[in-house]
Amino acid sequence: MSTTTAVIWSPENSQEEFLVFVDDVAEYERWKGGATDIALSRFVGTFSILKTTNSVGHTGQLGEVSKQEIQNVFFGGDKNKHAEDAIEIILKEGKVQKADYSHSYKLTLNPGRGAGSVKGQGNQQGR
Repeated sequence: MSTTTAVIWSPENSQEEFLVFVDDVAEYERWKGGATDIALSRFVGTFSILKTTNSVGHTGQLGEVSKQEIQNVFFGGDKNKHAEDAIEIILKEGKVQKADYSHSYKLTLNPGRGAGSVKGQGNQQGR
């Protein structure tokens, strides 16, 4: 079982949970403690906000949140805000959770091609 660290945030009066993966927990803790000289890229590996697509909470299949949903959920539709701004909210206000996220979007190496298990056969026509 591989353990991964995520920061999970839920809007007020909502069951939805949004999460960001943290690659370097020590750097994240320093940043959250006030070390503003640490860039987010030092501890956030992928600048994506994820949520479950098939259940409530963070235990189902994870998928990336759209730009429109980020603007609506985090900023009330303000189109001048971006994913990085929402990631900061999650990191500042969310709760750290370590778990096995091997079922998640981030840990699937090539989700567009069958969850990382791709078998190429080449051209088999006429055989």
